[in-house]
Amino acid sequence: MKGKNVIIPLPILEYIISATTMTYLLYRYEFVITAGYIWYIKGPEEKIIVDTGGKAESLVRLGIFSRQLQTPREALSRVGITPEEIDKVIITHLHLDHAEYMNLFPNAEIIVQKDELLFAKNPHPIQYFAYAPVQPLLGKVKLRVIDGDAEIADGISVMKTPGHTPGTQSVIVKTEKGDVIITGFCCIKRNFEPPEAVKHIMPVIAPGYHIDLREAYENVLKVKRKANIIVPNHDREYIGVEKIP
Repeated sequence: MKGKNVIIPLPILEYIISATTMTYLLYRYEFVITAGYIWYIKGPEEKIIVDTGGKAESLVRLGIFSRQLQTPREALSRVGITPEEIDKVIITHLHLDHAEYMNLFPNAEIIVQKDELLFAKNPHPIQYFAYAPVQPLLGKVKLRVIDGDAEIADGISVMKTPGHTPGTQSVIVKTEKGDVIITGFCCIKRNFEPPEAVKHIMPVIAPGYHIDLREAYENVLKVKRKANIIVPNHDREYIGVEKIP
């Protein structure tokens, strides 16, 4: 099964943000359109998704121009399944745009890192608003709390990549074209392709939104070195993509 896994991007929302939200201190005068996804992994016997997406209205309340592309139920109908059929949900981190629909998966095991769960329950003020809509859901779902790297299913594992948040985890999917890594930290393709003027010093760019800048940078670099194919989790280019790889 390891070589037969593919990832199907299911876009949930899109929003316009300052580019520096993704790329620390660079492209500061630009705005970019980004997207939030559910990533359905086709291949394992179990039905597994990465993240649940979030609600555009919650982002709008934070002053972020957003629009809902579809609900998780509508998105999953594309692959012929319902939220009730999902067995496992891997949450990269508990920010609202990645986890706000957790309660739509009543039969799923919700997999989160221990450090992420602890922080989400009592976040630092600088990230409070990103967690606030998710906090009431934490007691209403079936949580599986892990601590560090772990195998989730045949050919699917998580790698702890903190810095963006204390318990960010990225997802490694073994495919016929090698290891595809869905980033857990919020980023776009530019994070892995710095401009010519800086790439000889910085081969990657840290996420603009972070709790520990140096740790965030090192984990972007770790993903770049380890992955055969990188999937930056907020890059809009996956809207309309049928499958990865």
